[in-house]
Amino acid sequence: MIAGQYIYKKEIDWSVLHQGFTFPVSFQVEFQQLVNQKIPRGITQNIRIIIDGITFDAKLVNQNFDEEKYPKHKDIIQIRYLPSSQIAKYLRLKFSDLFEYFLTIKKQNLKSELKKKIIPIPENLNQYLFLYTTQSDDTFVMEYITNKEHSEIQKNIISVTEEEFELNTNYHQIDQTATIKEKIHLVKIRKLDRSICNNLKLLYDYRCQITGEKFGVKYNSEIVEAHHIDYFTKSLNNNSENIIIISPNFHRLIHKTNPIFDRKEMALIFSNGVKEKLKLNYHL
Repeated sequence: MIAGQYIYKKEIDWSVLHQGFTFPVSFQVEFQQLVNQKIPRGITQNIRIIIDGITFDAKLVNQNFDEEKYPKHKDIIQIRYLPSSQIAKYLRLKFSDLFEYFLTIKKQNLKSELKKKIIPIPENLNQYLFLYTTQSDDTFVMEYITNKEHSEIQKNIISVTEEEFELNTNYHQIDQTATIKEKIHLVKIRKLDRSICNNLKLLYDYRCQITGEKFGVKYNSEIVEAHHIDYFTKSLNNNSENIIIISPNFHRLIHKTNPIFDRKEMALIFSNGVKEKLKLNYHL
């Protein structure tokens, strides 16, 4: 089944390999609407998750809570399954190196980490899964990037400039000069990156975070672009907190001048001292 709308990127941790995970849907505009329509708070729905062409059973849960006590609280959506389930067993097999690391940590009885349910993961073992919708409301596609794939992407992306990568992300451009090997290793990460960026564009209703305006609206057009704060070609970080949505003019200017992004002030600081604060910020 073909993967559709991107929902969430999740770092593989102990919970993912045993019982599921919680993900925020406040930034996932279309998926939030789907959840509100199909799964009210306090309701659990049986779902199917497809991994590597194999279908697994799981549950989609919209957790219940006291709405009078927490009137502004966002929905708490979870994918849940049992440690003994087939999906949990498959994920532990697929990420066996990470699973063995977790077992080693547990054997060392590091109570401080285990008590907080946070087990630190070495950078060389960081691995991720991505959840997408399908044509069916009760079926989702789960893709992943293993540590080996991540290393291959690092090797192959070194020849790609940041502007080239972001042009591909924003406008689906095809690099005709890329080798077959480069295309194979980049296709998954580019698909994910494009999905995350498109979702953020929806979140901001195609408005520039710096000006708050819709570029091109005068001409009955909405053009906005996604920019990686820490250049993706160096950081391989396509998490939403590393992306801002800006007008094409600002995007070209940023790549030409390389300003510093001050996260404390939520502002771009240029070398001549000019400071451009974000007028819109719903996700950083």
